[in-house]
Amino acid sequence: MIKFIFIILFFLSACSTEKSISNAEILVEIDTTFTTIGKPITYKVTVNAPPKKIIQFSEWNINDPLEIRSFSSIETSLGKIAKYELVFWDTGKVSIPGLNINFLNIDSTFDFSLKADSINIDIVSINEKDPQMQISSNGDIMPIKDPESVKIPLPWKNILRILSLSFIIGSIIYIWKKRLKTNIVFEEKQKFTDKPNITALAKLKELNKLSLSKTIDAKESYVKLSHIVREYVEDSLFIRTLEMTTDQIRFSNNIFPYTSTEFGTLLSILSNSDMAKYAKYDATSKEWNDDFKKSIDLINNTTQYWDIEFS
Repeated sequence: MIKFIFIILFFLSACSTEKSISNAEILVEIDTTFTTIGKPITYKVTVNAPPKKIIQFSEWNINDPLEIRSFSSIETSLGKIAKYELVFWDTGKVSIPGLNINFLNIDSTFDFSLKADSINIDIVSINEKDPQMQISSNGDIMPIKDPESVKIPLPWKNILRILSLSFIIGSIIYIWKKRLKTNIVFEEKQKFTDKPNITALAKLKELNKLSLSKTIDAKESYVKLSHIVREYVEDSLFIRTLEMTTDQIRFSNNIFPYTSTEFGTLLSILSNSDMAKYAKYDATSKEWNDDFKKSIDLINNTTQYWDIEFS
């Protein structure tokens, strides 16, 4: 009984192997059966493997006068295709030996192998392939061809890039040389024809004449008075009082060298002037005369803070 079971299993395994081998298919193609020495031909092998088999092209041992120039393989829907580029170095009838193809299991163990059929090919010389060349040479060695001139391709892209870069650099240099050079002028210390106190007192004297002659009204008188006092302080102390408001001057008392009484007199004159200019305040003649006299006293009393000769 045991022998019978063993015989059945043996036949089943044998049938399975034959079925597996029968599913393998090898198709060999060659692009020509007639070529010349040194001209490559294409030898293509298409293998259709059984299910779950790995196709392996074994090393193809070929001797002279046959040479394998290149090899490549791809997977397609038809199976695995291998391409060999072959070159022949002798004339006559040459037999291309069959290629061994191994079929492996999924675990890369060997299952079976098949061998492609050999193919015969005729190799001739160039003279035999082209009868015209054979007639012209009369069977002798063909003369060496004259050397042909080789045209070196110009790298136009690199040339254009170099020209563009040179143009840009040249433009930058040209603009740099033609640029306008700004002359730096340093502000010099303000020069006066007369000292600030003399100029201010002269303007106050002229203002008083205009006020007494009723040429200008009280508002305009206070406007001019404020300007004369601010101009004197700016010219003598170099504090920009012409650009400052009365409140800004009030909160900047720390930059003035005046005493509290002198600084209060300055604020009083400027405040009364602001009231006449902006609040339409009608000052009396007595108030005007008092502010006018305060302005003269302020100028005379503060000369010591800036005039070296006075000190």
